[in-house]
Amino acid sequence: MKKSIICSAAFALVFGFAVAGSALAADKGPADITLKTEAGKKPAVFPHAKHQAKNECDVCHKNANFPADKKWDMKKGHALCQDCHKAKGGPTKCPDCHK
Repeated sequence: MKKSIICSAAFALVFGFAVAGSALAADKGPADITLKTEAGKKPAVFPHAKHQAKNECDVCHKNANFPADKKWDMKKGHALCQDCHKAKGGPTKCPDCHK
């Protein structure tokens, strides 16, 4: 009896951590994000899920050019995205991001 209670408690604990871990991993934001400037000119479509598959979140979110207030401007967006794309061989032509 005591052994089954201990096993049940251990299972519940492991299962609880697994569910909590998968819930945190699943909350990675939308698959695609449209980045707009305050001026509203030429928004960029950002394939968020595609970038998450290749990079750690901190590559962008801890970058000095990432706007903490999520207010994008051309200078910050180009510094963050184009510099990385040039270094890693990603697209750098205007219509690649600005559809």
